[in-house]
Amino acid sequence: MVQEITRIKKGILTIMMAFGVFSGWAQHVLYEENMGTPASNTFIQDYTGWQDTTVLYIGNGTCDVRSSSASTGYGGASGGGNIMINDTMKWFQISGLNTTSSRPIVNLYCGLRKSSNENGSNFRVEFSTDSLVWVQLPMSDTLPTGTGTAGWYRVCFPNLPAHPHLHVRFSNLSRSEYRLDDIHITEGEEIVLETVATPTCTPAGGTYFESQQVEIECETAGADIYYTLDGSTPTLQSDRYSSAIAIDSSHTLKAIAAKENMYNSVILTAQYIIIDTTSLVVLPFDMSNNSESVKSELKYLPGFRSEKLGASYADGSAKFESKNAGSASLIAHLDSSPGSLSFDLKGVKGGTPASYSGILFIVCESANGTQWSTVTTLNETDISTTGYTNFGAYTLSEDTRYIRWLLAAANSGNTQLNNIVITKRQNSEDGDDVGIGEPDRAPSPDPHPNPAQNFFQWNLCYESFNVQLIDLAGRKTRIWKDVHYGERLDITGVAPGCYMIKGDTPNGTVTKKLIVKP
Repeated sequence: MVQEITRIKKGILTIMMAFGVFSGWAQHVLYEENMGTPASNTFIQDYTGWQDTTVLYIGNGTCDVRSSSASTGYGGASGGGNIMINDTMKWFQISGLNTTSSRPIVNLYCGLRKSSNENGSNFRVEFSTDSLVWVQLPMSDTLPTGTGTAGWYRVCFPNLPAHPHLHVRFSNLSRSEYRLDDIHITEGEEIVLETVATPTCTPAGGTYFESQQVEIECETAGADIYYTLDGSTPTLQSDRYSSAIAIDSSHTLKAIAAKENMYNSVILTAQYIIIDTTSLVVLPFDMSNNSESVKSELKYLPGFRSEKLGASYADGSAKFESKNAGSASLIAHLDSSPGSLSFDLKGVKGGTPASYSGILFIVCESANGTQWSTVTTLNETDISTTGYTNFGAYTLSEDTRYIRWLLAAANSGNTQLNNIVITKRQNSEDGDDVGIGEPDRAPSPDPHPNPAQNFFQWNLCYESFNVQLIDLAGRKTRIWKDVHYGERLDITGVAPGCYMIKGDTPNGTVTKKLIVKP
């Protein structure tokens, strides 16, 4: 028997049964135990989370069910709890097993986790019919040793006797670590079942500036999906997925798919960060004094949108590092008429005096987030690489609602932006200082709705751009020319499925995934 039992496809199994390979009967499980999911490490005698409660579980005082190192190293592992047997003084016993069978083969299978220097020979399994005389069962497998071999294996102990009240004991002949999980006693050879496909979610986890309707799918037909939103491990007792989940605040989604006569799927994990842009950040403000920006990235500040930025810094200021020429941009969305703009900018070399060249840094304003007017254009002769230079104050148009900072070109090096100050217009009838506006007209780097039906919008921050809808075979299904902000793109008649949308903009190509639903 090899390291893992070979997975047998259902079609092959059907043919084998048709030719009588199993003499008219298939493998049948007499007993199974996956150790449940303990909240913490728990002694055997104190644990109540057993899957099968019709038998008696016994262990010496220090043998426990562990809540970590789940058995995920072989196909069909249940995960969750497992039993630590890492000393010659530790043992685990199951009493009251009914293995009565008229069939010729009764085998014991289990998941076994070993260290790199162990081949399984020191892990001992014994049976007894009276709890006095014990007989050792040989393990069919010889596991590999050496670097990279530590981990979980599926092993078999054959020829267990058929008896109405059997005792089975697991122990360790060495001081190396062994862990035990997923015990099965079967009539006939064990058939390892298929594993349910891992669920997928749309849209994928990420940072969003509005609530998301998250749909979960599984490629395995007929599988049920169970999920949690608090980051905890989902089980078959968790909420069952039936329709799109509304995520309107930050959550960690985890989901598992299950189907009868199949092993549960691998757990899907997706983290959603929802930024509330309806909570206004009052401007003018100095980013270096804004507590929300300390040791975080500017793209997570309410009211800002950004694309391909570098990281911020942990020195108490909110330096914005732009490294991606042509696509590194930061956009502020204002809620009323601004007066003036100023900011600090510094150039960053790549290690040599000649490594900062070709820089073109453009600041623009817009009334609608689509048509932009230049406020100022800066290049390497304007920007110091030894310290910050203050630029401004630049007078802004009364109808400006968007301000964009863009690293338009750079042969090498990058820039750091800090200390943005936007003043209100003195004759503004809005009263208070300029604030961050509502998100409904904000530029969106992602298509919405997604999944889409009949139409979608893609509000990129350009005066116009071209869009292509491409299927998984690479065929161009739809093409739109000179798309503008807020324009609906018609997909009526497009077949349901997964597509790529490709946006050709003045600053390069942008691609995103789009799901078209029936």
